[in-house]
Amino acid sequence: MIQMSDETDKCVFCGSTEHIRGHHIVPKCKGGEEIVPTCYTCESSIHNRWTHKELKDTYNNVEIILKDEEFQRFLKWRKKQSTTMVFKSSPGKFRNKNKYS
Repeated sequence: MIQMSDETDKCVFCGSTEHIRGHHIVPKCKGGEEIVPTCYTCESSIHNRWTHKELKDTYNNVEIILKDEEFQRFLKWRKKQSTTMVFKSSPGKFRNKNKYS
């Protein structure tokens, strides 16, 4: 299991150094143990893009998430924004609304 310290400096997805927290790649409720530093905006985007089941079964590591075409579009947009801004994403209209499924 990877543990984070308070000194973790940047988001593994967008590189932001603001509003960083530990994020379970595979949700804790699905048995996930790996924690990576993630900004609030990227974490919000991830959880509103995929269900917990999808994160467990398909998008279960940083490299796979980063390869996703839609997530790459999000990152391109995110990198144009101020790093001090926090954005909350809304679930996609085709995403299963039951995040625990």
